[in-house]
Amino acid sequence: MKHLLFVNGLEAPLSRLFGCECGRCLDPARKAHTSVSLISLNEAGETVHHVLFDVGLGVADSLFANPYLANGRARLDWLCLTHWHPDHTAGMNHLLVSWYAANRYAGREWVRPSLWCRSGTAVWLERMHNFELDLTKMFVSGEDEPPGTVLPPVPLTLDGLTVTPVTVSHFNGDKDGQNPAGKRHSCAAFVVQTAVSKAVLLWDLDSSNEWLVNPQTAREKTAVALLSHADYLFIDTAFWQAKDRLTSHPAFTNVQRYAASLHPRQTFLMHLSGHPDGPGNGAWGWTNGRWQTEAQTVWRAKNLPGSVRVPAIGDCVSL
Repeated sequence: MKHLLFVNGLEAPLSRLFGCECGRCLDPARKAHTSVSLISLNEAGETVHHVLFDVGLGVADSLFANPYLANGRARLDWLCLTHWHPDHTAGMNHLLVSWYAANRYAGREWVRPSLWCRSGTAVWLERMHNFELDLTKMFVSGEDEPPGTVLPPVPLTLDGLTVTPVTVSHFNGDKDGQNPAGKRHSCAAFVVQTAVSKAVLLWDLDSSNEWLVNPQTAREKTAVALLSHADYLFIDTAFWQAKDRLTSHPAFTNVQRYAASLHPRQTFLMHLSGHPDGPGNGAWGWTNGRWQTEAQTVWRAKNLPGSVRVPAIGDCVSL
């Protein structure tokens, strides 16, 4: 069996600002929120399984354009959510309702896709996407484990493929949906492993995840070992320069430290924006092409592990 990992989108929540005339906002290229698809093929090249990681705006359009999901090959077996924020869930209605309707109109048997999420995320989904949840079969991790914890694998049914969630801290995403004043760990990264390859999907996370660089406990060291030496590291990169305060996403400054600790073979910058650094600072107005040029210059100068680049929608790696 062959496993392919496709990029569906790599944008931060505000991919464009209405009324902004920076280079990024004037770039006509199609944009979509951060997401990838894991598509499995049998020996005959037929699509036999599809795991979708996050489904923000524009993601469904990427799936429609994927050649392995077109011409009668469309399928959706699992939807795995890093967390509940709209830029990772806003496409649920479009995708799930259209998938149900397409099967009904074609007279095909429709099987509810499975949905995996953290228990804290499930609370928010029940509030924001209650209708769509009826179109899924939910698998909720019944825990509130802290950052740097390896969680039980997603219960897939494919031999030779493992998807393992790892708790990360993302303070805006860790708001307790049942107690507004409380905190509940609701976010996860994913480690996708086959017999020959490993990909790490490390978004969204805030700048406080120091355990990635300096694990202190046996639990954190186990998580770092699982995340280390990946063939492909897909990493959250919202800012160019780190701030002197906690930020909701890491900067490229943080990403350099994570890569130095985790030693990936290839690093892909995801969740990109051209605005959080502020007008005239850092990556203000940068297109994804500019992000890549600037990042590669730093990577080479500091001799960081492997290579770094910014992928494009539709890019694919083999696992």
